[in-house]
Amino acid sequence: MIELMIGVVAAALVGWLMRRKQQQRSTAIAAGEPTGVPCMLKWSAQGSRWRPGRLLIATGSLVWKPSFGKQQAVLPADLRQAGMRSPSLREAVAVNPGSRIVECDSSDGEVLIAVMPPELDHVIKALGSA
Repeated sequence: MIELMIGVVAAALVGWLMRRKQQQRSTAIAAGEPTGVPCMLKWSAQGSRWRPGRLLIATGSLVWKPSFGKQQAVLPADLRQAGMRSPSLREAVAVNPGSRIVECDSSDGEVLIAVMPPELDHVIKALGSA
């Protein structure tokens, strides 16, 4: 019984912290501050695998900063949203099945950005203004 209570309290704390961080990101983006939105990126220039990182949303060009290893990369200036969809069964192994995939076209080829629904509006607005 005690273990169950500890689990419930821990889950509530994690949920509260995640909502708080999401609200901080929303406030920072609204204020025009450079903010990193967690996402996964699949871009032929970075390799053919899904890579975790953050999409840095600020005035000007979009920058993707990987979580591990490589340096940040500036996304193509002509990047435009071509569609949006849920992950396929095969993609759901690599990305969160609850995420949405934003399909983008550019002169460098197709770029796929997997982002969770609460952050989706930020990414779409950033793609529209870039």
